[in-house]
Amino acid sequence: MAERVQLETFQTPAGEAVFPWLSRMDTQHDASGVFHTDLALPPELAEEFAVKLERIRDEFAASLPQAKQASLVARPVSKLEMTRPVYPENATPEQKKALKDAHEPEPTGNVLFRFKLKANVTTKSGESFSQEPVLVMADTGEACTDPIYGGSIIKIRGQVVPYTNDSAGNYGVALRMKAVQVLDLKTGSGSGNAHWTDFDETGS
Repeated sequence: MAERVQLETFQTPAGEAVFPWLSRMDTQHDASGVFHTDLALPPELAEEFAVKLERIRDEFAASLPQAKQASLVARPVSKLEMTRPVYPENATPEQKKALKDAHEPEPTGNVLFRFKLKANVTTKSGESFSQEPVLVMADTGEACTDPIYGGSIIKIRGQVVPYTNDSAGNYGVALRMKAVQVLDLKTGSGSGNAHWTDFDETGS
């Protein structure tokens, strides 16, 4: 039996949720469903987290055969956040399209990281299971049952998963989201997961 790889864990600093699909899965681009969100961090908070991810990515690359290393390039662990058009509350699809076409994105000064968790998984051995991130409120420690909208302030815990993508010619790390702690909720009008909700004050 192959030895199971020990994945490193992470906890992010507090940042702003961008286009979050946390309260329910997104099936638009993946029929099996995926939970995901971007997290916007100011540069001073993003730097330490990015350095950790880059270390894990590069150590993984160094463990690959030399020939494979030479055929792949590193994929960035983050990207700059760009401004997005602001839509009036009752804007029509046509108005939104016009605003989007006319908008010229500019850097906001923040850095974006992407987090995902597949909702329904089938392993190589044929085992199937469903999963979802644990959502908790920071002030009470209780489950967050309200929808989490963009602009909410959150922390995320999970696992760093190194990967190679031969077709794209790159290698990188995916951030597997296990739990989300909500510090400031923006919303509209079991035991196996318990350790993921043990958030500390500073993150790691």
